[in-house]
Amino acid sequence: MVRKSLIRIASLLAAILFFSCQHEKFTEKGIPEVETLGVTLLQDGVTFHGEVLSDADTEIKDHGFTWVPSSNRNPSEVQFYSLGPLKRDIRFNATINSTIEKDREYVVRAYIIAGAITSFGNEVTFSGIGSKPSELVSVTPASAQIGDTVVIRGSYFSNNPESCKVYFGNTGAVIVSSNINELKVVVPLVKEPSVDVRVAVTGIFSSNTISFNILLPVLTEIIPASAASGDTVVIRGNYFTENIAVCSVFFGHHRALVLSSTINEIRVIVPYMPQTSASVYVVINEVTSTNKINFGILRPVLLGIEPMSGTFGDTISIHGDYFPADPSFIEVFFNNVKAVVTEASRFLLKVKVPDGNNISPVTITVRYYDVYTWVDKFVLNQAEVDDVSPKFLERWEPLVISGRNFNPDPEMNIVEIGGQNATVISSTGSEIHVNLPSGLRSGSYQVVVTTIEGAPVTWNGYLVFKTNWAKMASFPSTGRVGGAGFSIGGKIYFGTGLTDMTITRDFWEYNPEMDRWSSKSSYPEYISYATGLSMDGMGFFAIGKNASRYYTDMIRYDPVNNLWKRMALMPGEGSSMDSPGFVINGKAYVPAGGHMYVYNPANNTWAEKSFPPDLGYFGGGVVFSINGKGYLGVGWVHDKGVNVSDFFEYDPVADSWTRKASFPGTLRNNATSFSLPNGRGYVGMGYSNVLGEYLDDIWEYDPQADKWMQTDVFPGAPRFGARAYVIGNDAFILTGGHAGIYEQDVWRFSPLE
Repeated sequence: MVRKSLIRIASLLAAILFFSCQHEKFTEKGIPEVETLGVTLLQDGVTFHGEVLSDADTEIKDHGFTWVPSSNRNPSEVQFYSLGPLKRDIRFNATINSTIEKDREYVVRAYIIAGAITSFGNEVTFSGIGSKPSELVSVTPASAQIGDTVVIRGSYFSNNPESCKVYFGNTGAVIVSSNINELKVVVPLVKEPSVDVRVAVTGIFSSNTISFNILLPVLTEIIPASAASGDTVVIRGNYFTENIAVCSVFFGHHRALVLSSTINEIRVIVPYMPQTSASVYVVINEVTSTNKINFGILRPVLLGIEPMSGTFGDTISIHGDYFPADPSFIEVFFNNVKAVVTEASRFLLKVKVPDGNNISPVTITVRYYDVYTWVDKFVLNQAEVDDVSPKFLERWEPLVISGRNFNPDPEMNIVEIGGQNATVISSTGSEIHVNLPSGLRSGSYQVVVTTIEGAPVTWNGYLVFKTNWAKMASFPSTGRVGGAGFSIGGKIYFGTGLTDMTITRDFWEYNPEMDRWSSKSSYPEYISYATGLSMDGMGFFAIGKNASRYYTDMIRYDPVNNLWKRMALMPGEGSSMDSPGFVINGKAYVPAGGHMYVYNPANNTWAEKSFPPDLGYFGGGVVFSINGKGYLGVGWVHDKGVNVSDFFEYDPVADSWTRKASFPGTLRNNATSFSLPNGRGYVGMGYSNVLGEYLDDIWEYDPQADKWMQTDVFPGAPRFGARAYVIGNDAFILTGGHAGIYEQDVWRFSPLE
């Protein structure tokens, strides 16, 4: 009788390996002993012979033979044959018709198991003639799914699964267990509905095959037969799987999310897809179902919107049916502006009124592959302006407009003050923060807010603005310091200077009435810190420098013909520092290197004049002329290496200097200075060497009272090296720089009386 115990197989294999080097029999009394008597070679196998020498008075629970190729004794090639318990005869034999390969040498040993002892006989070597091919009797069941375990019954198999191979068609199967007459295998991935099963034992194929049917997935129905994307449906049929990991469902080309799977039923979520119908099929273990079922995709239906009016950021509800439950798959537009969908279900969409639309009434459109438009239009609530703060302004500071129904997107609000657009800094539904229009002059103004196109709202009040400043069109070229220019005939001419440490020579005209710049003929030299002056309808550039070269040129500009002409050279050596000059009675006074020279354009001549000895080699100072007198000071004295507050008045008739009230502000150099027809001089900005700071304060000098007073703060960035030019009652301050930044802004200064 043949035994098939897997436990016995495992123990025998282990014992075989342990005793594989034993060549002698046990002969001591009391030890079970067995002898391998020999091998009878057959044309289709072998017969092994053995004899029990001693049972040691213990029941022999099993006996038989084990053999292995003698060349390597690989554990995977070990074979055994069990004859079961020994009854009477001490001699035993077994005929083996499988696993014996032709011309291959084997080692065979008889064995007995008595009590807890397994005893092996001596080794006998033989060379095989061959084996019978296995014979297949049945496959149970005769039909199964991929992954199922089936039993193959027949003859001449092997107790060692490693010696056997099973094929379904050309596809190998995993062998779960084996013995001489039975194999348990897993049905492999085969896509054909019917295949032949065959077995190979130690490379010898079975003498016959058995036909086997693969049970492929088949669909019978989908419940319901139509649904919206995102809904759960049930697919029924046969030969599915309980392993969700190997189960896939497709609606056309779109893969569905599988929620659960059994042999007869799969639950899935309908995928989001553009089609209104799809053919559904199932893939189990990479095998596609034998059929497909048509399925209908239900499209959204709009039934109503509430409320039908509101403001930016409000939440509105869109009622309907067949909406996708995933908000990322549906879009809602107010006119052409996309809204945020905050909530989605089959029957309801909740969306926020978007900031980006300023047209009312609004067409609401739902897009889910197709376009669905609601017939009634949504109305945006009109903005309401309650207050403006502050109502009285004397500085360039932000204005706060409070009210309702403003657009939270700053760019979608238009605020006009005095007919000019104000820059919106920030906004919420109830507040708008703006900067005043740059060109706004002092006066009373209405404030107009537009949040809905074509529907401006005017505040029921007036903003009173009182300021010295207005921002004008920026200098069109690169920002710079140390430029030079002059004013002639109601226009400003300006250029040259330093930009990004590069010396320039471009030249421009500014028309304040049109607030517009235009290019003019470039200056003949690359120059910085020239002294710009105007006399008799002509402009003049004196001295200046280019790196270590200090000019003594006097070059005249004709604004009518846009031409430059070289005039008489200034005496002396020029100056290494910014040395601004002034004009009195049609003559130009130019300080340079501790001296001062006067230029008479009538005869194109120079003459030296007196210079304040306390200033020495002086530069970066302030200068202006008032009522026939010149004023100079507040700058850098090279001999002392410091900024000074000294301030002097020059009398051209007496050619003398008089010390005046010292400048009371922070000591500085490269400040900006000018005088106006009101009889006052102005000094501002510059750089403090002591503080290491750029300044923005503005000081006024009254020559009659010989007093200084701080009057204002420059509204732009603190800076040095800016230039000022006077037209009428206004001064225009241009460019300048700070901390490596070269500015282009232009400001008009109109002092309030």
